[in-house]
Amino acid sequence: MFKRGVWSPFSKVMGYKLTPAGRFAVLVMFVSAGGAVSVQVPIYYVFCFLASVLFLVEMVGMIARPRLGTQVHLADHSVAGESMRGSVTLTNIGRWPAFDVMCSLYGLPEGMRHTNAEDMIAVIPPGESATLPIVIDTSRRGVYAMPPLRPHSTFPFNMMRFGRETVEMAAVHVRPAFHPIESMDLPASSKHQPGGVLIEGRVGASDEYVGNREYTFGQPAHRLDFRAWARLGKPVVREYQDEFCTRIALVLDTHVATTRWKSRNRDSFEAAVKLTASLADGLQSQESVLDLFAAGPELYVFRTTTSVMNFEKVLDLLAAVEPAHKSAFAELSPAVTLQLESVSTMLCVFLDWDSTRASFVESVRHAGCELRVLLVRDEQPTTIPFPEDGFELQRLSPSAIHAGEVLHL
Repeated sequence: MFKRGVWSPFSKVMGYKLTPAGRFAVLVMFVSAGGAVSVQVPIYYVFCFLASVLFLVEMVGMIARPRLGTQVHLADHSVAGESMRGSVTLTNIGRWPAFDVMCSLYGLPEGMRHTNAEDMIAVIPPGESATLPIVIDTSRRGVYAMPPLRPHSTFPFNMMRFGRETVEMAAVHVRPAFHPIESMDLPASSKHQPGGVLIEGRVGASDEYVGNREYTFGQPAHRLDFRAWARLGKPVVREYQDEFCTRIALVLDTHVATTRWKSRNRDSFEAAVKLTASLADGLQSQESVLDLFAAGPELYVFRTTTSVMNFEKVLDLLAAVEPAHKSAFAELSPAVTLQLESVSTMLCVFLDWDSTRASFVESVRHAGCELRVLLVRDEQPTTIPFPEDGFELQRLSPSAIHAGEVLHL
């Protein structure tokens, strides 16, 4: 699930230890090393000069490297295609001034880029603090294990980086970018929720009062109806029954077939994830309970209780979903089937149409659930013909989803 950057010791030296000016100096030094065959060749002196400068920079930098206290202020989530913005507060806890202070996140995984890694604070006097901004571009959805933040100095000559401490960073969820859906026509009905109803939408819900009955030992005291007790001359309690509510299951198909059209299949999968996020966003405004099911390398099952907070968790879950290269319905079907009794409506976001998906849809129909199937696929034919009817079974183009053209469902 976590995406990490991978680097070798050589790339660490060339990518982090040496600045661009330092890499240029090393390159020129190695090119001029050819003149070392004879002290009579003038380029030999270039090699000696650069070697001496790099040695001097290493010695002075190690002696003068600063002692810095670091506080990082950076969100733990972002949206694909946007920038994460934060700051680092650096405090000089050493006895000498800290010169040319910078911060870097070396080894960021693919899909992330520290765009202002070259920002610098010229000097931080002893005991004082300064702040550097952090801007990280995130181009792809995912859950990323962040490398440690490395505060450092490039003094002297801005050729090498010298630092003492590193700061561990929390993982970052890059959530899918999505376009809101303006209206959804969902066939929905209320069903009894065995064992009690969950918190519904934004206004909440409670058990429904149906009457009184005689008190029996062991019942909760807070249910005693004192007015009825005074009227009847014996203790009675209020009786409640579970309410009915609309519960919607949102099923994300993650099975991406391994074919020669890998980029096209991946594009369809990302469009399906975006569409799922759009559907979850649209369902926030409805008085319903939302269950999200996604089966990939892991089975994800999530049930909302309150609207805004849990929608954030839905987006975090969708950030982590990865495509599966074998049919996910072996894991998905049992988890969904157990919930069919209390599910009112099922929304299925499919990537293909075959016999296993058709059987899954039939089992949902037989359980008495309202159903809508959204097939995210271009004009490429499905495994078996898709019986599209424009409402219960509907095909959507991945390019239209990416462009935000799907506004009504």
